[in-house]
Amino acid sequence: MIQQSKIQILLLLWAIAGTANLAAQNRDKAWKDFRFVKNSEAGLTGYNAAGLKALPVGQLSVAEISATKDNGGFVNYYQSGNAISYGAQTESFYRLSPGVVFYGKIDYNHFAGKNMSGSAFIDPYGNPFDIVEYEEHPGEKKLETCNLTGAVSADVYNGLTLGGKVDYTAANYAKEKDLRHKNKLLDIAATAGLSYPITPAVEAGANYYYRRSVEGVEFGSYGTTDRQFYSLIAYGAFYGTAEPFGNVGYTKDNEEKPMVSDYHGASIQLNIRISPALVWHNEVTGKVRNGYYGKKAPYTIVYADHDGHLWEYNGTLSLRNGKNLHQLKVTADREDLKNYERIYRTEQQPNGSNKVVYYGSLKTTNRRVQHLNAEYTANLGIEDFNPAWTLKAALNHSGREQYASVYPYYRRQDIRATTLNLSAARNIVKNKAMYTLHAGATYGSGGGTPQADQTYVEPAAAQSAPASAERYLNQEYEYLTADRFAGEATLKYSRIFDANIKGHISVNYMFTAASDVAYIGSTHHRLRLAIGCTF
Repeated sequence: MIQQSKIQILLLLWAIAGTANLAAQNRDKAWKDFRFVKNSEAGLTGYNAAGLKALPVGQLSVAEISATKDNGGFVNYYQSGNAISYGAQTESFYRLSPGVVFYGKIDYNHFAGKNMSGSAFIDPYGNPFDIVEYEEHPGEKKLETCNLTGAVSADVYNGLTLGGKVDYTAANYAKEKDLRHKNKLLDIAATAGLSYPITPAVEAGANYYYRRSVEGVEFGSYGTTDRQFYSLIAYGAFYGTAEPFGNVGYTKDNEEKPMVSDYHGASIQLNIRISPALVWHNEVTGKVRNGYYGKKAPYTIVYADHDGHLWEYNGTLSLRNGKNLHQLKVTADREDLKNYERIYRTEQQPNGSNKVVYYGSLKTTNRRVQHLNAEYTANLGIEDFNPAWTLKAALNHSGREQYASVYPYYRRQDIRATTLNLSAARNIVKNKAMYTLHAGATYGSGGGTPQADQTYVEPAAAQSAPASAERYLNQEYEYLTADRFAGEATLKYSRIFDANIKGHISVNYMFTAASDVAYIGSTHHRLRLAIGCTF
């Protein structure tokens, strides 16, 4: 892990040096704001890399290093209330010629959190089931992540534009106390697309999407111990099977087992210029997902299979009025996911080896997750791609309904949550210096049914109810649905140096307070310091 970190940091420094060299060739950056440029055109952030041709500047890059400290008990069941992370990032747009645009990004992050238990996966919400500690043995966890993204668009003939993008993430994750786990993540997504102007006011596009995610998990303990560790194979809502740690099962000792997910999909885009000042960008995406947990080989076990489908919509209505840009963004998505546990046994072969024979499967998980978000942004007094004011209002709603089954028992859960966010930022330019003041407030609330346990048929007298981790169930439900208020403030100082390189230093503080919580803490503090430059 340490050696990999050194390689990732060297790659990051190489990328920063490379983009700095490009900046030395282009001296028109002044006060340009990278985040504003990136969000000013919807095509710059969509699936179809052909949209990069909408880049409104010749070249712009940003590089930053940061440190973040988190403290407080208002955290989810798999998170830490005492954590520190640091990272480094560089991101760049570059127009090589009038018809060719490149985009690149490298992002490295190191996280260390104390008193962590809960899930054994890096992101439990991305998987069809979870593996959690049935009995809490909290310890320190560390996570290293490196993300590399590259994209290009090129005009090839008479308005036809081709584009391609690759997004690669590698991560290492480990818990340093029994029951220990070591995770290795490789996640790669790629798109290939095109766009073409149907009329002077309407442009259509389409792209193919592919993603493969493999997270290998290996469980182990240090030395010898008489203590028996149990894990809950949670099919949903922390309901499932309690498994002892040993030489068989989902948590088999010292054997890496991958959680594999493959996605195939496609997007279509329609960009409509309603008037010279009003543009409506639309993107609709559909994906199918298939995967499994375990190793596919005659003498190793695949414990479960999953499949699902996803739908996404991303729409942006942009109005340019003099030095102002108003944007209304609406996004919606839905994922339906099912998990099936395989029925198997090992049979001894004539040569003495054991072969795995499968006899079918049982559905254990049926989940639907939905999100609906609307955000209005007013960028006012724009000079050189740098707004004097940025005002935002966002409304986000999410819902999750799932069924977890251990026949003849099942658990139904329904959770809904809504947040409202308001924020304002002011940029004040004084000669070669700029002062940025930002303040925001968020209110969130939710509700639903955390658990409703029932049976399909009357259980037999010898059958016992499935295992359940009630503490995690209650912690997650409170974190997602409790009434909470968050306030944040950011102070940022920027200055133009030689060659129009703009350096900056910023400090951000966020405080969250929740009411009527019993299973988690009621407050959380986050402090982030960053230093970087735009060039």
